[in-house]
Amino acid sequence: HIQKCLFRLLEFVTREDYYDNFLTRMLANVPAHVEVTEEHFKEARMILENKFLIGMTNDVAETVQKRLKLYFGWEELPSQQGCEMYYIKNGVMALPPVTIEEGGHYWRAIQKINLFDMKLYARAMSVFGQQKMRMPVHPLAVQKEREVVNEAFARLRNVDEPLDESDVPFFWHIPKASGTTVKEILSRCYGLVRTEMVKPPQSLDVYSKYILNVDLTTKESIEAAKNLGFIENGLADVVISQLSLEGATVFSSYHMGRAFTIMRHPVKLAISLFYYRQIATWEPTYRPEYKDISLQDYIELNGYYDNWMVRILTNAKTGGLNDGHLDLTKSIIKNKFLVGISDHMPDTFRVLEKRFGWKEMKEGCVKEKLNRPSNSNKYPEVARGSKVWNVIAEKNKYDMGLYYYALELFGDVVQKMSDTAKMGMEVAT
Repeated sequence: HIQKCLFRLLEFVTREDYYDNFLTRMLANVPAHVEVTEEHFKEARMILENKFLIGMTNDVAETVQKRLKLYFGWEELPSQQGCEMYYIKNGVMALPPVTIEEGGHYWRAIQKINLFDMKLYARAMSVFGQQKMRMPVHPLAVQKEREVVNEAFARLRNVDEPLDESDVPFFWHIPKASGTTVKEILSRCYGLVRTEMVKPPQSLDVYSKYILNVDLTTKESIEAAKNLGFIENGLADVVISQLSLEGATVFSSYHMGRAFTIMRHPVKLAISLFYYRQIATWEPTYRPEYKDISLQDYIELNGYYDNWMVRILTNAKTGGLNDGHLDLTKSIIKNKFLVGISDHMPDTFRVLEKRFGWKEMKEGCVKEKLNRPSNSNKYPEVARGSKVWNVIAEKNKYDMGLYYYALELFGDVVQKMSDTAKMGMEVAT
């Protein structure tokens, strides 16, 4: 029966009146009686690339939730919650199955007849990947992002506010920016109980004396963690999450967060992350296929997640960025985060000790841990100013701007500490 259907399909597409290359004809306005040419294809491709936001039937959820909604500013009506997901699931299930073997005889025959549409589809897939991080976001969607940002960071104390005994330190862990070493120092050198899920499901159990079994790695796990009441019960000395916004929501007006982070040069961070994801079998972000591509190929992948820090801080997970996003992150970092720099870890910990009043349980512990950093990976160095270095820097230009601003803030804090120490010495003498 299937073979008969396939034979009839082949008869259909080889008829003289068959309307081949439908997409190309529609975009380039090619009449049915005119043969489609390479020039028609080029015109169709140009129109598709410049005039259309592209979606894909094999990724309907991404198309609707992360493209159309952001681009047009659409939102579900309050009375229709769940409607969107219902139609996404049912729409995907309603798609008829493809019975033709990809690359087989019938596939190749239809492909040859619709050659320009096949080329156009391949280009559309590429543009679909590129548009994820570049498409403009509707002002209504931007406004909603800002509301989420303001509400979350309102639960964090301003940097210049005096410490309150109910405040809880919050470490925004930026991947591959000395975070694992920081966590080790917090627990092993200062004796602080920190959050990290050791054994699922998350609980209020404490492992290895200093690790509270709480999961703050996803939006969903953070919501579940809040229900455990670990903040209200004072069970964590330091809260740790890579999600700055969602992580900040665990705090309240009664137990405010006191945020700090460690930043690393965005180019160095991107390089380290690329090689780390090739070998980190224990991480959800493990990508063994990266072993088969170059660093530059990785940076130029469609959908490469650029400007991670700016996107996480501004809730702009997809779509294009602009100077407004950078200005917002500068304000957030200046007012809400005490910033350390991974290339200046001794000074960073002196700042943290001064701010939080932390003291080593054993003298020299911090220095020892910094001399033997945890979870570090070796990889080929990339020359500063080389072609690939400059490509990474350009791709992450907003993170670069934020990093250099953070360097200024860090330098000011260190200088003030130094000036205060000198004044103390002068008074003493």
